Amino acid sequence: MNMNKITAIIMAVVVLVAFLAVLPTIISSTVTASATTGIDTATSSIIDLIPLVASVGGIGVAGLIALQAVRGK
Repeated sequence: MNMNKITAIIMAVVVLVAFLAVLPTIISSTVTASATTGIDTATSSIIDLIPLVASVGGIGVAGLIALQAVRGK
């Protein structure tokens, strides 16, 4: 493995750890917004999906960085 691949894999791990550090804030914010704004249940359900979408995005970005490192692009 050359140095660029190792650097990219480390970067993917750093992105994943940074995302996981921010995830509790995202979850608590959406729960608070869903509970205190006085919105209907349908809108509340959509707001509750924000952490799921954020999780897929964060893991996807880290995976994309790692995949690019493995492929060598």
